[in-house]
Amino acid sequence: MANSQDESRPFAVAGDWHGDLGWAIAAVRSAAREGVSTILHVGDFGLDWPGAKRGRYEARLNKYLLELGMTLIVSGGNHDNWETLESLPVEFDGLATFRSNIRVLPRGGRTQIEGLVVGALGGAFSVDYEHRTQGKDWWNNEEPTKEDARRITTCGPVDVLITHEVPAGIPMKGDLELPPEVIARANLTRVLLRDVVDFLAPAHVFCGHWHQRRIHELEHPDGRISRIDVLNREYSREGNAVLAWAGEPPLRIEPLFVRGD
Repeated sequence: MANSQDESRPFAVAGDWHGDLGWAIAAVRSAAREGVSTILHVGDFGLDWPGAKRGRYEARLNKYLLELGMTLIVSGGNHDNWETLESLPVEFDGLATFRSNIRVLPRGGRTQIEGLVVGALGGAFSVDYEHRTQGKDWWNNEEPTKEDARRITTCGPVDVLITHEVPAGIPMKGDLELPPEVIARANLTRVLLRDVVDFLAPAHVFCGHWHQRRIHELEHPDGRISRIDVLNREYSREGNAVLAWAGEPPLRIEPLFVRGD
């Protein structure tokens, strides 16, 4: 029997773009070629980064999204402006609007995409925060809290969970040699996310932050399985984004090859 997912239009999920307009446009155009109308972003999008060029990235990208009839939904990372993210009013569909076609899925919130319930628990600890400036390139409310976790777990199950950090228990190895106290601080978010994943047991979790492409499966005590997709950063042509088809879990997921600059 043919899978009903094969007949539906895919949505896309993308990893860290870090404000790189050229790559963002290439990723959007590549998704459009596959019939995508909605892109979910796992954070480090580079939203509302202060400086002389503030707002140009989002304005130009929004123009392309508008022309292509696409919507980008961002869940914040640790390199997004959390003052802005948390000031945006949440609308009836669970999303906030930053630009007409760039919307935000709040931390601890949820929405529906292609009939799927999608929740978000964005943010992470910046391991280099001591070399950054509050309100300029670092925000001290970048990490998800227990209250954020409580909000998402008390509103029922989700089909897809978007995070930025990777939940604890997923084998990851970074390139940086970090002091034990920094690792311990970062792991607070990883443990919090794992608690949420264990509680909700979503079929799919998409995250980034580590600039690596990984796929891992977590089996829960009741036999349910959560597939964890860790997405790579910009310039990873086969690892930065995936296509996903809505339907009964597990979802059909394939790499989105990003063409162009």
